[in-house]
Amino acid sequence: MVATAPLSEAQAASVLPCNDALADSNFVLDYYRLSADRRLIYGGEVSYDGREPSGLRERMDAKIARLFPVLKSVAIDYRWGGDVAITLNRAPDFGRIGNNLYYAHGYSGHGMALAGLAGRLMSDAIADQNERFDLFAAMPHRRFPGGDRLRTPLLVLATSFYKLRDRL
Repeated sequence: MVATAPLSEAQAASVLPCNDALADSNFVLDYYRLSADRRLIYGGEVSYDGREPSGLRERMDAKIARLFPVLKSVAIDYRWGGDVAITLNRAPDFGRIGNNLYYAHGYSGHGMALAGLAGRLMSDAIADQNERFDLFAAMPHRRFPGGDRLRTPLLVLATSFYKLRDRL
């Protein structure tokens, strides 16, 4: 993910005029939003094998410049990365352990949009308004095939196919 230097009001208005958070429709998606101090926050270019993709910095910078030409000369102030928790059905895994331990994870690249919802539903459940949380918690989840040794190679193979499909 990256965060630009703070944008002027005019730049922010030309980039995301309604201040919406957005994501593309690709399987391996990219997403964008403005921070409270008007930085463009962009995430994408995910790697599923645990290694940073080659040329990542250049690809991300080029994508921002191509999508938002007004930002070509705007500096990138922050860059960070990490693991993406992916479920087999690409839906988040909500649940509880015992009576007072709640969890939500496995946003599959949609954490920017879903983590806030998860927090709201967990707080509702803690306040004994369980209905919406329980709908997510009832969703069945399976383990990735291949066990510990084949899970990552199979995931990389499958997502490589979908990345190629996204580009076509």
